[in-house]
Amino acid sequence: MIEPRIDISTGFVDAADRDDYWRAATRPFYVTERAGRDVPLHGTISGTATGTSLIGETTVNSQNYVRNRRLITESELDDHYVVQAWTAGAMGGDADGVDFLVRTNEVSFVDLGKPLRASVRTHSQRTARTISLVVPRALVEASSHGRSLHGTVLTGTPAVVFSQCLQSISDALPHLDFAGAAQYENVVESLLKASVGHVAPEQQLRAPPEGLRARALVYILDHLGESWLSPTTICVALAVSRAQLYRAFNDDGGIAQVIRRKRLEHAYRELTTPDSADASVEDISRRWGFTSKPHFVRAFEAYYGTTPSRVRLEGRRTIGNPSINRIHRHLTSLSTGTA
Repeated sequence: MIEPRIDISTGFVDAADRDDYWRAATRPFYVTERAGRDVPLHGTISGTATGTSLIGETTVNSQNYVRNRRLITESELDDHYVVQAWTAGAMGGDADGVDFLVRTNEVSFVDLGKPLRASVRTHSQRTARTISLVVPRALVEASSHGRSLHGTVLTGTPAVVFSQCLQSISDALPHLDFAGAAQYENVVESLLKASVGHVAPEQQLRAPPEGLRARALVYILDHLGESWLSPTTICVALAVSRAQLYRAFNDDGGIAQVIRRKRLEHAYRELTTPDSADASVEDISRRWGFTSKPHFVRAFEAYYGTTPSRVRLEGRRTIGNPSINRIHRHLTSLSTGTA
């Protein structure tokens, strides 16, 4: 059985509805806005699922993107990257404090677990074109020893080779059933390992002991609701020094920030889940390790820019399940014949 192919285009809808249609299509990834008042949004997305990844092509005109903390939580894609080979156009911006500019014949890496502000720019009436890959973090960061590649740009011959290989995979996938397409996951993994080696060479890495970050994250998630969870208790449990632990999470803003962020994200999801409608804000805050409601509310407002009560009133999340299958269904629901 061949999985439904993603086939989205603003050409499918009336001109008056195109901005809203394109915002809905790109919502799992960005809050998308016009580059100028007189520049209506337009674009296309085509693609196919390959097990735990999506591969396809996109075209867009000049437009602006924001990925903020609220969308990171709503989309539940925070454990994924978007890797794009740019065959036309350019994009530049701020990747959580990293200034970047990716041009034609280069490859960009965007961590969907981190904030982003970016602008796509094209010449005259032309469109930007990318071969895009939505892929789990583990595949991208396997060769960088856990080092974040958010805002990294691959250039030169490695970028050209990456683009050509990704184009070949994208061309082949529509002719395969889901099982056959899933086999390309190994090809994608090998391609990423070869490419990441050029943007993050071994000698430039100041990586923690291999596996420490992953072990610490597992421990954090297992004990996230415990108020005693802290860098000190993690060090004791994993038998590592504070220096090792802090180095492992240096690119994340520190281990304490990771714990707080994970707690807030789980609380946000529970606040917007119908099954938790009877639970009070205080109950939810304590369930995720906060020692008091005022402490939780202050942290929540600082992170999301709104209150827990307001988030609850606004209702259910737009995106929901974090799996590639869910994103695939969201995009195919907007495809030709269903929009």
